[in-house]
Amino acid sequence: MGEDAAWLPEEDETAPDGAPPDPAAQIARLPGYGRRALAIALLLLVAAGGVFAGLVVYEYPARALLRDGVHVTGKVLWFDDHPREQAIRVSYDVRGEPGYATIPVTSGRRYIVGGTLTVIYDPANPGRARTLLEDRLDGRVSALFWILGLFVLTFAGVSLAAALRWRRRHAAVLRTGWRPASVTVRPDYPVRRGRHLPDLLVEYRDGSRAELRASMSCHGSTYLWHRPARPAWVGGAGPDMVVLFSRGDLRRPYAVPAFGRTSRTEMGRRVP
Repeated sequence: MGEDAAWLPEEDETAPDGAPPDPAAQIARLPGYGRRALAIALLLLVAAGGVFAGLVVYEYPARALLRDGVHVTGKVLWFDDHPREQAIRVSYDVRGEPGYATIPVTSGRRYIVGGTLTVIYDPANPGRARTLLEDRLDGRVSALFWILGLFVLTFAGVSLAAALRWRRRHAAVLRTGWRPASVTVRPDYPVRRGRHLPDLLVEYRDGSRAELRASMSCHGSTYLWHRPARPAWVGGAGPDMVVLFSRGDLRRPYAVPAFGRTSRTEMGRRVP
């Protein structure tokens, strides 16, 4: 078995319950988790595209006005220096007639009453105006779009990585098969510095032990913590392992992705 022996004991062909029900079918199910993670990643990428499209739609009118509007010299009539919502009132020439607009100040610049500045107004709606610096956009809204978009993209990346890892786990379990074990879930409670995912303490039938750690996944193991020494089957090796928990009923076993943390060799057991 080579490196696999550091994580799994030899197969016991005589054990009547040495493998899960229909072990080949349980292995065949593993790629399905990867396909599901890939589907989630694709949906998240579409959602991220929608968020950034929304950002473009939100910012487009201000950019279009800067590009297509009429640029004239205007005058600051008053400057409202309210700490929550600053604004300026400006006057400007609209085809020989005076035009007026109140423009929110989002640049942080302080204006002097009577000062001049460039005003860009919409020829179809002269009351709709902006300046070179003040685009009438709320920076908080734009920031919210960016934060949400990057948040969704991050989770899309996590889901893509999960899809690849399930593919590797499937290949690893296909190589090693399953080994019966008793597994105790030890969650990282209470929350502490350096918080990590739950530990899975594995005891095989030959008396050897190994310590795994659950991988980040929607197939978490924390809710199984209340029953120690749960019947389970373990497959794979090193960074690509799966713990298949028996549910003790007619439902299919519950698969939890994991990676090796302390091998059987490091636990002081002689590896065959």
